Amino acid sequence: MQAHGLSFSVPGTPAAAAAARRRVMSDLRNWSVQFDAQSLQNVELVTSELITNAVQHAGGDSVAVSARLHGEVLLIEVSDSSTELPSACLADLDDEGGRGLFLVAALSVDHGAERTPTGKRCWAEVAVSWVPRTGAPAGGGASAQLACERGMARTA
Repeated sequence: MQAHGLSFSVPGTPAAAAAARRRVMSDLRNWSVQFDAQSLQNVELVTSELITNAVQHAGGDSVAVSARLHGEVLLIEVSDSSTELPSACLADLDDEGGRGLFLVAALSVDHGAERTPTGKRCWAEVAVSWVPRTGAPAGGGASAQLACERGMARTA
């Protein structure tokens, strides 16, 4: 199978978080594979949660987003400048937030976070179902193949 990946940075603003989620989903739909609807919904929700958490903690600094397809798993990584690792907490019924990590855990086969020299990286591996798309450009068109491998310890 042809390698599929994307990587980009956005400003650490709420509007940029929404745009980043849309860009990830648009790029995935342009790859030479066709994902099933449930896989796309899971990827969109996990991506949204990871990006939103990064923006909330980035203090306005840029947020890096990447995704890479490995067989039946899509690895989603989001990096920001905060060294504070996320932790799950119990949200009250009327709380607007506090459920994101539970959603990421429920929809991914593995997930974690680690500190980096410039902040932290949060990641999730989402199981996906796909079939080759006929007539599509290999490698995802304008989406750049990621230059670096994951290189992180797993912390769930």
